[in-house]
Amino acid sequence: MPVGESDKGIGALKKQFYYGIQSHFTYLDWWHDPIGKEIFDHSGSLNTFLIRPSILYGISDKWNLMVTSTLGLRMMNWNVSDASIHHRTETSLSEFDNANGSVLGDSKIILRYLVKNTGMQNGFRIYTGGGLTIPSNSVLTSDPYFLNSNTPTKHRHFSLSNGTYNYIFESQVYYKRNINPTFYGGFLIIEKPFTKSEYGYLPPTTTSLSLSAIYKRFDNIDSSIGYGINILQTSQGYWNGIPAPNTKSTTVSPSITYLFSTKFGAVALNLQKPIFISGTFASNEGDIKQGSSVWQLSISLRFIPSTKS
Repeated sequence: MPVGESDKGIGALKKQFYYGIQSHFTYLDWWHDPIGKEIFDHSGSLNTFLIRPSILYGISDKWNLMVTSTLGLRMMNWNVSDASIHHRTETSLSEFDNANGSVLGDSKIILRYLVKNTGMQNGFRIYTGGGLTIPSNSVLTSDPYFLNSNTPTKHRHFSLSNGTYNYIFESQVYYKRNINPTFYGGFLIIEKPFTKSEYGYLPPTTTSLSLSAIYKRFDNIDSSIGYGINILQTSQGYWNGIPAPNTKSTTVSPSITYLFSTKFGAVALNLQKPIFISGTFASNEGDIKQGSSVWQLSISLRFIPSTKS
């Protein structure tokens, strides 16, 4: 499981299933200068808990179907005693003036073509494909930056979904061998919205490139250590045709993964440290002095195939 992604680096044969589940915890500590009539510094943390079950099915030896959904919770912790219209302690489960609450996030359907698939043997695994992101109802229902020059009122900045249908392009190239690194390669994912949401938000196009290498420890639990790096590029986003602050960014995330086998399947523990190269965290207020620090921990399980062709 490269960088803890349970559906990457594996191809299913005809009528073969792979079941995966990933849990993610992201801790983001943030701050920004006083804004508007609020003359005090703003600071807090945004914690995100996500669970992503997935199914990979072999339609044939050359075509795979991957389906995944997201269940989650985002929790804002407001660390200031002063009341603010911009932030407060709250979660994405609750309704708010400009937000719909829900535990359900986006779902994705991806059709993959296995250009080359060596299965459990040594050699190349080359896959390409495309699919669709289906949004949930956990969305922002109005512009949290008040870009139309309306007087700011109480609002929320975060949700589980952008509220748009997106098309997805992905490509994977990996190589497996008997000596260290035993498994290395990477994947590229581009996700672009078809159009803006019903509430006027056009999210950025995201381009994610991930490279990794896995080193076996050759022990009794078939454990490995993986090292990886992810580069995430986001384009400009818009609210009602007006450029939204902080949406255009570049983030580099080095990571380390510990993998081991159990009687149920393969388990991966992955730790990432996102570093903002340009832009800043999209939940902050905009063109003011601000900063953030992020850590992400994920636990992934890929179940042994239930059937074989």
